[in-house]
Parts: sequence; C-alpha cells; structure tokens
Amino acid sequence: MRFASDPVQFWARVAPERLALQRGETSWTYRRLNDAVQESADALIAQGLGAGEHVSLEFAPAHAFSFVIAFHALHRIGLLPVPIGATLPGEERQALRKRAFVDLALTSESSDSERGLEEGPVLGVSVPPTTDVGPRLLRRLETPAALCFTSGTSGEPRGCVLTHGNFFWSALASARNLGVRAGDLWLSCLPLHHVGGLSILTRSAYYGTGVLLHDHFDPERVLDAIDRQGVTLASLVPPLLERLLRARGGRIFPTTLRAALVGGGPCPPELLMEAAELRLKALPTYGLTEAASQVTTLSPRDWPAGLETSGRPLPFVKVEIRDERGQRAPRGVEGEIVVGGPTVMAAYFEEREKDAEAWDGRWLKTGDIGLLDPAGRLVVLDRRSDRVVVGGENVSPAEVERVLRSHPAVLEIAVAGVPAGAWGHDVAAAVVLRPGATLTLNELRDHAMATLAAFKLPRQLRIVRELPRSASGKLRHDAFRALFQDEVPTAGS
Repeated sequence: MRFASDPVQFWARVAPERLALQRGETSWTYRRLNDAVQESADALIAQGLGAGEHVSLEFAPAHAFSFVIAFHALHRIGLLPVPIGATLPGEERQALRKRAFVDLALTSESSDSERGLEEGPVLGVSVPPTTDVGPRLLRRLETPAALCFTSGTSGEPRGCVLTHGNFFWSALASARNLGVRAGDLWLSCLPLHHVGGLSILTRSAYYGTGVLLHDHFDPERVLDAIDRQGVTLASLVPPLLERLLRARGGRIFPTTLRAALVGGGPCPPELLMEAAELRLKALPTYGLTEAASQVTTLSPRDWPAGLETSGRPLPFVKVEIRDERGQRAPRGVEGEIVVGGPTVMAAYFEEREKDAEAWDGRWLKTGDIGLLDPAGRLVVLDRRSDRVVVGGENVSPAEVERVLRSHPAVLEIAVAGVPAGAWGHDVAAAVVLRPGATLTLNELRDHAMATLAAFKLPRQLRIVRELPRSASGKLRHDAFRALFQDEVPTAGS
C-alpha cells in the first residue's frame, strides 16, 4: 500500500457523530473536528505557506485542542509538523526551530516575531475556503508526517523524520496487540510533543476512536476518568503508575479499563505486580522515538506472565540482539538491541554521521542493551551510554536500582555514574524517601551488600524531594549529575 486517506476526514464521513476528542466537559465529534481542521487548513493556506514547509507546534498543555487541530491541518495541506515543547526556554525552542528549518512557529502565545497563534481555530482568524485541498487528502505513506525530537536526556536531542507509513504501521501493530473497539477512549496525559503522546493521537485517528486529553498528570483526575468517564486505555510512565497506585488506595480497577501501556523507561516488576493485584493490566512496553513509539509490548493474552520483560515485538516489527562483533546473539545472551520494520523512521534530520552510526542496512542500532528470554520476550537492561565503568568494571545502573529499590525507606530511586577521575565513575544514587523515613549512605550500602559486588555499591547519595525527570518521565542525566557536583565520597569501595 502506497497511499492512506486523511483519517479525520474519513471518519467524519463514515461516523460523523463518533467521539474524537474530549477535554474537561468539552467533547468534539469527528464531524466537528473535521470542520475545525478544514478551517485551520484554509487559514494556513492564506498565510502563503507551500507544501513541504516546516511548521513548529508549540502549544502549552492548556491548548491541547489547538495542537491536535493544527497537527491534522498541517497534514491536510502537505506541511510538516515539528512538535516542540512549549515549556522549554525560549533560547532552546529557537535552537530547535533552527535545526528543523522551521518556516512558521505556531504557539499558544501571541508574538509577531514567531507569528504566534491564539486558542481556537489555529490562526485565531476565520478565513473562507480559498483552495481545493481534496487531492492531498490521499497521502503517500513514505511522505514525512512529523519531525520529532528525542528526549535528549543524556545528550543533544536528535531530530527523527517519521513518515505517515511509520505511524500507520505502528497503529496497526498496536491494534493487533490490544484490539480496537468502536467505543475506546484513550487517556492522554503525556506531552503531545513527544512521540508517546503523538502516537495516541495518530493511532486513535486511524481507529476512529476517542482521546481524552489531560493537561497534566493528576492521579485523582485520572482515577475519576477511569471510574466515571469510561477510559478504556491509557499510557503512562513508571513514576506516574506508582503515583496512580498510591492514590488508588488498594481499590480494584474497573474492567472497563482494558489496559495501560507503561513505557519511557524500566518499570519495576513489583510495581507491575502490585497493579495486577488490583486487576489493572499494566503492560510494560519498550519503544523509542525512532520507531514511532512502541517496539515491544507485553500481550494482554500473556499477562500477568512476563511482567519482568517488555514483551514480544509487535506485529510487523523485528527485534534482534547483536553481540560485540555485530552478530546475532542467541536467546539469553545480552547485547545491543536492533530494530527493523515499517515503523522505523526514515532518517535523522540533517545528521548524516548519526545516520551512518545508527543504520547497518535494514536495522536500526538503538544503543540499548538487552536480551531475549526463552519465550522471545525482550528484557531491557540498560542504555549503552548509561553504563558506568568503576575501576575498569562495568556496572548496570538498572541492576543497582532494582536492588536498592527494595529498601523499606525508598519510595523512588535513580542510579547513574558521576565522574571520579582515574577511577572512572562513582556509582551515585538519588532517592525520594517514603514519608517519615530516613536513610544514610552506609544503610543503603549495607542493604545491598549481600546482593551486589562491592564495586557496584553506591559511593554517593542525595536525598531529594523529586527526581529530575523530563516531561516524558525519563531521568535527566545532566540534572542528575548536577546534584552531585559538590559531593565528597563518604564510603569506600
């Protein structure tokens, strides 16, 4: 298949009164969404934009409707959306625009220099139809659909060119795993400018199902949406799942919630088991921006078996483990995770060297370390860039986190390496304590000593109110290292 229809226009014709979007008390059918998309497409044409130009979407969370309308309107007239976080500092947003060759910035602030836009019809003006955009409603699958930046938690964000085909096959693969029902309502409380939030919009549009938009994660509001608003599917990152379970207070989840995808980083199996005890199908998933979100996901048919893994590759997606020589490793042997298939991006934008590093023909080298278990499920161990070298010995932060997390005083923990001169790195831990708890470095080391080798034990500890995370829930390594800049080691190895 080389072409796909405009999904919003399709469902406005086939099921016009079906729910498309909901935010608070406001609900939009596919008919109303399609009308708003067309009005905004006409207004964008009136700005003199031509097919193929790059337009950044920089809407604050409170303007999520405008983001959705603009995203679909840009596709309708052949423009390329460049989602950028509206909460980023102005200089950082400007830098990303420059890297993405942005021709027009659509923002939720009025600004002549950025040609910013107000809430409502995207341009904040009413423009009568002036151009027939009908032929563009049939789009090529190989055409770029979004230029998405990676989270950049351990380095500079990379721009990934994702095509309509990438999103289409990702939606189809997820549907084969989770199933689709006409009345599905997917809760979106992830940032829309990240691929996790964006994939909810695209797959729901292809399915003709509804999206419930939350400006931010509020566990009580999420629980109310699950209990009273008929949410059937949700996407979370591990810290949000933990907060949701704490707020749930041991109450069983309703059967109307079919599943919750949990990705964006390793999720403790004990947290997933806690969810299972409350009858919440929290399905661990592994994905990346370069593959339009999901790569592997635990199947609802396997659940609750396999909670210590990230599930099997989705349909149409290929996953292999490669050893240090670049050869395919047998099951049970760790190595680099490589990914192939129609969900993998077209390229990194204007970064030929990074393209050459990442691609070896048909496969994308992720830089992540993992293995396939005997059942063919993926176990993600670390990012290669996250691994810590202590006196010549390799340390897996994920392994250390799994052990330290079981300390009764620990509510949340992150482990990474901080520079330690000729020694290489120190293992450092940042901990959020449970209410009323205390913890010393020696207590933490004593707890882990029976399980971990001495060189893996933390040498530095910071007690923090919250861990430094990105908007998508991933640990920000630059901010983590900043916590320990003035730290002096207080325990020997």
